[in-house]
Amino acid sequence: MTGQVNTYLVFMVFTIALGAFQYGYHIGELNTPQAIISKCKSHDYDPDPDPSTFYALLPPCIPMSDSTFSLVVSMLNVGGLLGAILAPRFSDRFGRRLTLFGNTGLLLLGSLSMGLATNLYILLWGRFLAGVGSGIITVICSTYIAECVPDDLRGIFGVCNQLGIVLGILVAQVLGMFLSTLSGWRWILLIGAFLSLFQAILLPFCVESPRYLAAKAGGYNAAKASLVKLRGTEFVEDEINSWRRDWAEEAGEQQQLLNELDDPQEEGGQADHHTPLVHPSKAQNVGMFSFLTSPLYRKPLCILLLLHVTQQFSGINAVIFYSTSIMTPILPQYSDKITVFISLINVTMTLVSGYLMDRLGRRSLFLYSSGIMAAVTLVLAWSMDTNMWPSLSAVAIIGFVAAFAVGLGPIPFLMVPEIVDTQAVSTASSIALSTNWICNFVVSAGFLVVRNALGGGGKVFYLFAVILAIVWVIAYRILPETKGRSVEEVVRSNWAVKLNSVRFQPRSIA
Repeated sequence: MTGQVNTYLVFMVFTIALGAFQYGYHIGELNTPQAIISKCKSHDYDPDPDPSTFYALLPPCIPMSDSTFSLVVSMLNVGGLLGAILAPRFSDRFGRRLTLFGNTGLLLLGSLSMGLATNLYILLWGRFLAGVGSGIITVICSTYIAECVPDDLRGIFGVCNQLGIVLGILVAQVLGMFLSTLSGWRWILLIGAFLSLFQAILLPFCVESPRYLAAKAGGYNAAKASLVKLRGTEFVEDEINSWRRDWAEEAGEQQQLLNELDDPQEEGGQADHHTPLVHPSKAQNVGMFSFLTSPLYRKPLCILLLLHVTQQFSGINAVIFYSTSIMTPILPQYSDKITVFISLINVTMTLVSGYLMDRLGRRSLFLYSSGIMAAVTLVLAWSMDTNMWPSLSAVAIIGFVAAFAVGLGPIPFLMVPEIVDTQAVSTASSIALSTNWICNFVVSAGFLVVRNALGGGGKVFYLFAVILAIVWVIAYRILPETKGRSVEEVVRSNWAVKLNSVRFQPRSIA
């Protein structure tokens, strides 16, 4: 169907994307006030250099070493990994909306614990809780949005998840510029609590995912009521019935493949005609072990791992986290301004990607993005090594972030619910985002170590360029185009690279 945008659909996407905004905010909240929190270093413009009267029961800072502060920062990744693993259990049992609603409590408690922390252990605990909540968000939000919007609008609305993340980072950095004082740093951390409360107030006015409801036994009427509000029309039966027909056909084709795998000697691979089709309302949700081991999901597993490993091993977070330290030796007078400008570029190009996503397609945009990033990374590495044109390094970093934001940033989140069926999407998202969190931690913790081991300069970026070049070749061969296609069409085509590929052919999955 041709998607119609109405006010309620926009409200739904906005409310869901508030979760992504909180995740981005927690990524950026500790970057600027590090010296204030850990060293009690007050700026000359601090209006209250002796805040003991402002916080009667709270210390002005929490002294710690740089390595300990790095541990505090990394607790977001530790909690995020746990949240990503737990998310499908809650999402499949309680639904997308109720899971997000309960998650606001975790985020609220995490923000309050950090903002009111009196010692290191409370700060660590709060950061961990915020990480668990962020991990759940990364699994739920993109899926929830994709299941609510029409197929032909998934691109532009799907980008809202990544847009929420980069906006959250930007807002945290801007607030950090003004509140990184002895009397203000706690407010940076407490603002997360207000964001959680705001989302908790809005979520009861949202409907549950219609695809989630339609896939449950006896969920037809509930799915119809949900879809009526989202589409703004009473005539939604055809859309729901098309989902259920696709699910039934997919179940029959999957049964055909399973029969063929069980009996490889059978000529023609024909399924037993007495085998009943498994309707999704009677099917079990796919667990993690089944998804990882079943031949049915081997290809989408490879695709989603490629997307999420590449997103982190492109080096984007190394640039985001360490942009100031990278640029200070080259352009010391502009390094802080470049950091803020990078965030603005990130937001702007994420908006541009929403426009391009449904015009160029996911596959094309991913290939353009990763290819440009590989080329720009080579320029960055060379310019940092030679230091001949310092301004070239700044331009290269900005180009790197712009290329990431337009493709490699949003596409890994957007494509998971576009290549995996409803019964497996929560588990697939959990695996993808768990991988993402682990790779995020590895790059964040190991970047400076590897850079120093290679002798400093820009040599480490040659490594990122090689990774991106290899990924481009692999993606060219296996990444399917999902623009304008339902997930059922993508699955039935055997995740074919081209839009006009033939329907599902069981023997092509080995």
